[in-house]
Amino acid sequence: MTTHKIKQMCKVEEEKIRTHSSFEDICLRERYDNRECCQSWSLGNYIAFLSNKDNCSLITDADVDNDTIITLHSNLTVILMMYSTHQYPSSRCNYVPPKCFHLNAVYNILHYISDINFLHPIKGNTKPFLSKAITFLPIAGSSSTVELFESMESWVSSLDIVKIVGVHFGIKYTLFNHYLLSDTIWLVAAGCVIFLVIWLYSASLFITIMTFLMMFWSLEVAYFLYILVFEIHFFPYINLVTVIIVIAIGADDVFIYCKVWQSAKSEANNGTLDKVVSDTLKHATLSMFVTSFTTAAALYTNFISSITAIRCFSVYAGTTVLCNFIFVVTWLPASIVVYDKWCNCEMTYNPEFSLDKNICYYFCKIPYKVYHQISDWSKTLFEKYLPMIIIRLRFVWLILFGGLGLGGIIVIFYHPKLKLPTSEKFQVFSSDHLLEQYDFVLNEQFWFERSHRQHSSLLPITIVWGVHPVDNGNKLNPTDRGTVEFDSSFDVTTINAQYWLMEFCNKLRNTKFYQQLPGIEWTNCFFENFQSYMQRPCSEYDTKCCNSSYKTLIQPKFECLQLYIPVLRNTPGVYYNVYSPGPRFDQKVIRAFIVEFLSKQKMSYSLESMKSFYESLDSWIKTEMSDAPPEMRNGWFVSDLSFLDLQWRLSQETPLTLGISILVVAIVSFLTTLNVFLSLFAIISISFVMFVTIGCLVLLGWQLNILESVIVTVAVGMSVDYTLHYGVLYRLSPELDRTTKVLASVSCYSNVITMAAITTFLAGAMMMPSTILVYKKFGIFLMLIISISWAYSTFFFQSLLCIFGPQGGFGQFRWPASNCCTSSAHSHVDKTVYTFSESTVSTTSSNPHTTSSSECRELEPLTHESHPIRVQHKHLQRSRYPRTNKTDSPELEPRRGSHVRFSISSVEKTGPDCACSEGIKYLNPRNDSVIEQEETASAEQECASNIVRISVNS
Repeated sequence: MTTHKIKQMCKVEEEKIRTHSSFEDICLRERYDNRECCQSWSLGNYIAFLSNKDNCSLITDADVDNDTIITLHSNLTVILMMYSTHQYPSSRCNYVPPKCFHLNAVYNILHYISDINFLHPIKGNTKPFLSKAITFLPIAGSSSTVELFESMESWVSSLDIVKIVGVHFGIKYTLFNHYLLSDTIWLVAAGCVIFLVIWLYSASLFITIMTFLMMFWSLEVAYFLYILVFEIHFFPYINLVTVIIVIAIGADDVFIYCKVWQSAKSEANNGTLDKVVSDTLKHATLSMFVTSFTTAAALYTNFISSITAIRCFSVYAGTTVLCNFIFVVTWLPASIVVYDKWCNCEMTYNPEFSLDKNICYYFCKIPYKVYHQISDWSKTLFEKYLPMIIIRLRFVWLILFGGLGLGGIIVIFYHPKLKLPTSEKFQVFSSDHLLEQYDFVLNEQFWFERSHRQHSSLLPITIVWGVHPVDNGNKLNPTDRGTVEFDSSFDVTTINAQYWLMEFCNKLRNTKFYQQLPGIEWTNCFFENFQSYMQRPCSEYDTKCCNSSYKTLIQPKFECLQLYIPVLRNTPGVYYNVYSPGPRFDQKVIRAFIVEFLSKQKMSYSLESMKSFYESLDSWIKTEMSDAPPEMRNGWFVSDLSFLDLQWRLSQETPLTLGISILVVAIVSFLTTLNVFLSLFAIISISFVMFVTIGCLVLLGWQLNILESVIVTVAVGMSVDYTLHYGVLYRLSPELDRTTKVLASVSCYSNVITMAAITTFLAGAMMMPSTILVYKKFGIFLMLIISISWAYSTFFFQSLLCIFGPQGGFGQFRWPASNCCTSSAHSHVDKTVYTFSESTVSTTSSNPHTTSSSECRELEPLTHESHPIRVQHKHLQRSRYPRTNKTDSPELEPRRGSHVRFSISSVEKTGPDCACSEGIKYLNPRNDSVIEQEETASAEQECASNIVRISVNS
């Protein structure tokens, strides 16, 4: 509190705020014909006023350090006491200078302008310490101040001597609507980053554009269904989060399908184009359907919530995910077919051989060059080092990630625990925003804000008769409040009803809930004072409604009520309006009646204390209503409990939706793998992902509010994808040893899963600069859930399978088969085996267009050999873009495939106790298809004696 800093505050106001073009138009003036705006309430102006200066720029050190401030501070208790009790200086307060009371200047400084720390006692000659002060500008808080606030945001960070740390202009939700549109630029930025990643992965600008059109159509079709089919006309802003979800899921599906398509096209005997499309859809649809269905199911389970915004979000987001899946299996294959037949510019402008270097040449060359620069690194990482790290350190990963999961449980349920919201104010901007800083930080640091809450903190006790407590409006539209349902049995005009009502009011005053206030309760129990009015003595000017007995309080034609209510409104100190307790009329009939008192319960953010107050008071009122006359028996209790209701709903419904989501995931996991142990391991991994993610959010200070409740349930759907992908690959792998199954699944699919995780992580990272809190929080959530889900599925889940994974048919179920409808003569069935056909296993590198040697061996069908050891053979290098039709190509020699790339010396034979495979697959050179031949007794004996087992060391 120095002169220099106080004058600097005045300088900021004069040079930065009052010079703005809109200030003159919105400022308050003493008179309409006065051109000058009123002075602001500020510390500098009040010191100038107390020092008889015209404005704060003229104050000196003597004005700040004079006895006025010291006297003000040392006598603050007396001053505050007199103003709080509406007293004025008396003889016992003569030592207080008169100017301390002049125009309430000192009181305003203490109560409104200076923070609460300014009232600490002075020790010796220490000057008063002031860290924050408020300036009340002479403008009304409305939407007209938006332009001034936006200008203030542009220069507020450049202040150095004093800082503006919070603002309250009454425009929080007006600005929110503005930022809701402006922050979509970060959605566009996230889309641009993912666009670039998909382009580099697919090496096709056409496929990338069609992918984003697919996402756009998903959002549009879902909106059409939401508005016109489901007839939901309330579209909360939280629905915009769906854009981020569909971008992330859409990119994952594109990577999966491109992987399957290129694997099928690189097969030597891939057949016609329609067969490639049929086979790729057959193999890729399962993975994409599982991920889409689980995410949509997790979103739809939010519909059981009582909160309208969460319900609407669940419908729109879940519908968008399903629409995206439909487009993935229709629009995306069609786009790839069109590209392959007509838009494949590289077939004409090959970067390696073309001399015509036009724009199409560079569109093909750029992703080609960039992709192949990282191809070898990607292949080495995902096919060699990552499987080795997982298998060799499997016990380390199991202990490490298991400990993290247990730590998440401790953080969520023990300390510091996932807490319910502790403020009824709703935060819409990031915490460092000037408007949010005032509402959530500075609001507690000034006396006038504290006193306002203390006076309005006592909860009312409101009892209503004549209206049923039902909501028959549209549950998905908060503006539709429905119609009032009156209680036909209600009648307060009977003698029994009035007797009971008087007794009920007396009983309520004697309970522990009632808070007695000074003065007369004119309208709290309406008939009490109306009785006094009816029993007053009559006069020569007033002969109606007087000297009445208690039994005639209510007259059939309401003449007395028509006289009493105007008298009540004109009584000094009585505020009687449409919100006051008392009777409610409809066509001169009392259709409802309200009794209201003040309770001793203060407004609290503690769910336990508020819930205890509500339940105990509601129980007492229901007991009293059971003894009431039939016409008064349907009364019910209500109070200012909307925040309690929000907390209660979140605490009850969030665990329920979370449990339903996990149950759906468990069912889908079992139906996908049909293996009990794979499903169990998947649920353990997904549960740990949930615990660690929510634990991180708790440590970040998140509370279980509306957005957080949605995020918790969405996390289930987004954490299951990678784990189920690996589970399906493990289940369908033809290998017998669990370690080899893990090796095959990681080598095949880790590159695609990593690419999908990177795109989703980037989508979340691009939302971090957003001003809207929903976008920023969902960005944080996406980065956390994807990183943790990738780590647990790749390291923890695979380690579980490597140690405890089921082998052979252990714990495996199969769908029942029926031949009742098949003919006796079986027609030939084409069973060409691609990379993803039987095991969905491919050891391809991250490049979707080139086929490595190891991948080619994976794509080759198995031949029938006398000895079932798989031997590695050389192969021919195929074109990067093989032609679809191969009718004139010669038949290829049958070639052996090698599903595990180890030298023969690393293979050690086992005894006859090993189990045979279900059949021996071999190539029919006539139709280039793989057929299965049932084992004969001799073949089975030979197989049992010659089956090989790959050692872990190899």
